[in-house]
Amino acid sequence: MKVLKTLAWIVGILLLVLIILIFAAPTQIHVERSVEINAPASIVWNNIVRFEKFNQWNTWKQMDSTAVYTISGDDGTVGAIDAWKGKKIGEGQLQHLSLDPYKSIQQKLTFISPFKSESDVFFQLTEAAGKTKVVWGFDARYGRPQNVMALFMKGALESDFAKGLDNLKKMAEADTRGPGTPTGMNVTVREMDYPATTYAALRKTIPIKNITSYYRNNLSKIYEAATAARLQPGVPCGLFFTWNKEKQETDMAAAIPVPEGSTLGPGFEIIKLPAAKAAYVEYYGPYDKIANAHVAIQQFIEKKGKKIIPPTIEMYVTYPGKEKDSSKWLTKVIYFMK
Repeated sequence: MKVLKTLAWIVGILLLVLIILIFAAPTQIHVERSVEINAPASIVWNNIVRFEKFNQWNTWKQMDSTAVYTISGDDGTVGAIDAWKGKKIGEGQLQHLSLDPYKSIQQKLTFISPFKSESDVFFQLTEAAGKTKVVWGFDARYGRPQNVMALFMKGALESDFAKGLDNLKKMAEADTRGPGTPTGMNVTVREMDYPATTYAALRKTIPIKNITSYYRNNLSKIYEAATAARLQPGVPCGLFFTWNKEKQETDMAAAIPVPEGSTLGPGFEIIKLPAAKAAYVEYYGPYDKIANAHVAIQQFIEKKGKKIIPPTIEMYVTYPGKEKDSSKWLTKVIYFMK
């Protein structure tokens, strides 16, 4: 009997503690952690907004090697979803709700198993003097008795956010150094006298996210037209006349150098760029890190007290059609200045 009474007392005390926790524990949880990164917002943003990159630095993927991740929608845009399913981390998804480029990201986090819940997640980016402060936050509401679990979950989330931001810092700063350093490649800026050049082009204002498909759909058309006109086309290029971060669009041309005086059929534009002083980088590496070259040239021109004159040129000397190894892709990035 004494044993039963003791067990009854223990169970009673545990139930009392649980009831107290249910009513004492908050029904709202807020987690927020921040880090300062020695990299411009343009590079940090890419590592956060693209789920392919996000999954490389957040700590949850490291917790469960069995987890399978699936990205649906256009990665890095509103509506894109990063879904996962694993033995340890359960099943859930993270969706982009709104994006203010290089400034903020609003997301919805949905857990499906081992329990169902929805939470708000946000990132805030502030750039100053070449450094970017990143704030990563989480807000959720839990009914009773689930709020007891949230009480113990907060500390774990704070630790996960801090570790994740430390990983993000390492990744973004490595990207800024670029491929040439121990983690990548040098982006040495040089000056040149750019010769007057004529381009056969197809020009249009398009969403930044559609740049790759615009090249793919139009460069072959220009090559075919140039070949039909018996012209000797040069290295494929992208000419960027504007780059609107707020609207996430660019006025650009898929272009190929052709001999002076060349003409093509209807629908094609002939663009003549005069000789000019320019700064350039010979960048080796994948296109998702080419921002390194642009940032380096912009800073170089700014330090010289000169002004950037559009268009900016990306000359694709070695590209996927010629070389499968992305570390060997050579892109010559050119900025005119005066």
